[in-house]
Amino acid sequence: MNFKKIIVLIASVVLATIVLTGCSEEEGYVVGVTTGTTYGEVAEEYSNVRDVRFLDDDNYTLRELSQDRVDAVISDRLLALDAIEHGGFGDLRLAGDVLYTETMAVAISQDDNALRQAINEALYEIIEDGTYEEISNKYFGTNILADFDYVETFPDEEPATDDSLDRVLAAGEIQFAMSGGYRPFNYYDSNNELTGFDVEIGKEVANKLGVEYTPVTTDWSGIIEGLRSGRFDGIFGSMAITDDRLEVVDFTNPYYFSGAQIIVQEDSDITSESDLGERE
Repeated sequence: MNFKKIIVLIASVVLATIVLTGCSEEEGYVVGVTTGTTYGEVAEEYSNVRDVRFLDDDNYTLRELSQDRVDAVISDRLLALDAIEHGGFGDLRLAGDVLYTETMAVAISQDDNALRQAINEALYEIIEDGTYEEISNKYFGTNILADFDYVETFPDEEPATDDSLDRVLAAGEIQFAMSGGYRPFNYYDSNNELTGFDVEIGKEVANKLGVEYTPVTTDWSGIIEGLRSGRFDGIFGSMAITDDRLEVVDFTNPYYFSGAQIIVQEDSDITSESDLGERE
């Protein structure tokens, strides 16, 4: 091999090393979120986040984090605490404070005002008679509504006259949709039975209405379109009220409040929101 060929070979090796090193040291964090939630929009705003991975459900995002496929996850604080304590994710921790508070309510088709008002009355009754507190204590060890004032999504509205409540009463059942993968709110237990906070509160609402409770599990990314097309009567699965959603569906009065938070591995260098950079 002559001298020129040796120089060319060395230069090629050096160039390849530079390229490979550049790829492996790409700056910024990869953040996992659940498709169809508010978390993705927020994650994309941080200057130190180079990629946002949209995944099927919250359990999947936490598995991806635990297996080192993403650097952080943004999800619900109460969900994360339960997953870390009881869901097999003891290698994870919360980072920093709550990013923002979310107001959770039952989503209802915009024409179904009578049904929405009836659900509001049922929710109010189970809050007042102590049923809500009993269920909340079971899942969270406290009444998660205790520090919040009761609020109305549509205050001072007139009693509805549409036939949506009559439709449900005639059917003898109310179909509530959820993802089924959102522990401790709605999930399948070790016996493959659907359970959780949303499920138990939903059953009590159905009981107050005098109809059978029928849960429907479906992909979160298409759940609003499923409601609008009439596949079920409502979404009772920890859906947050947002301005965008209010353009296409209505919401009952809130039945709990929570907050979005960053979740990371125990040994992560991410300790607070500021590590993700400025919000642009």
